[in-house]
Amino acid sequence: MKIGITGGIGSGKSYVCQRLIARGYEVYDCDSAAKRLMRTSPEIQQQLTVLIGPDTYVDGQLNKAAVAKFLLVSEEHAHAVDAIVHPAVFNDFEASGMKWMESAILFESGAYRLVDKTIAVTAPEEVRIQRVMQRDGISREKVLEWMARQLPQEEVRRKVDFEIVNDGEADIDQQITDIINKLINNKRNKKMKETILAIAGKPGLYKLVTRGKNNLIVEALDATHRRQPAFATDRITSLGDIAMFTETDDVPLMTVLDNMKTLEGGKKASINEKKASGKELQDYFTKVLPEWDRDRVQNSHIKKLITWYNILIESGITDFKDETEEQQETKEEASE
Repeated sequence: MKIGITGGIGSGKSYVCQRLIARGYEVYDCDSAAKRLMRTSPEIQQQLTVLIGPDTYVDGQLNKAAVAKFLLVSEEHAHAVDAIVHPAVFNDFEASGMKWMESAILFESGAYRLVDKTIAVTAPEEVRIQRVMQRDGISREKVLEWMARQLPQEEVRRKVDFEIVNDGEADIDQQITDIINKLINNKRNKKMKETILAIAGKPGLYKLVTRGKNNLIVEALDATHRRQPAFATDRITSLGDIAMFTETDDVPLMTVLDNMKTLEGGKKASINEKKASGKELQDYFTKVLPEWDRDRVQNSHIKKLITWYNILIESGITDFKDETEEQQETKEEASE
């Protein structure tokens, strides 16, 4: 999994990246990489010279004044330079093998497409202004001018999956730990959804063990742990591909299972699906998913759901929360 970290000027994203590095994570710095590639890449040097002019490099060194003068002419000039440098940085990141990326313009540059999750480092505007003024020895007006050139912080917050508040009071390391734990759980959850299988015509659930040339080897999620081959003709479905009908949108099976877990306090179902009447099954399912579609969801579906839930609980598989649901909860928590 690859993670991109961004944040406006003065937010302290570089400090957060330093805390990650202190934990042993390698973080790719897009800004530093762009400067390095502009100095060392013959291909970039050639393209920039054609674009800007023969004085772009003097004695093999980048002429920053010439580049700055070119950039200030218009936004079109800036975009033209970006069109040369950004793809080179993206390729360099991919070749680096690093999983973490720091980019002040993660969304503006399109770098967000290279990562799976995104984090914004944020801080109150006045805190950011004071930090930059003290750091760079510039006026308040100049800082505000720089900030106006970037995406508004609120817009960045809406785009990302996670937020780290760096206001000088919040515990940065604890926030990093919480996000890393969520990333790990999301990864496990995704793997579980893809590797726990239902096979048409066969009771119970199965765990994917390995993939053969023409079949899958699966293991029963019960006391027998019996292994057997499964073929494409067996109509195999992963739990992540199943949803329950409601009166509005379909609800992912993982969300329904998580609702059952909450209802039952993490224990097995309190209803015996084999002995319960149709009305008892429906009343129980209404507690789990109030808006379920009574025309399309049959009693047999409810029975199967309860059976699957009990199998998963007995197998110690209890992390049902859907990945997108976790992302939304994290965004809501960050906005409070």
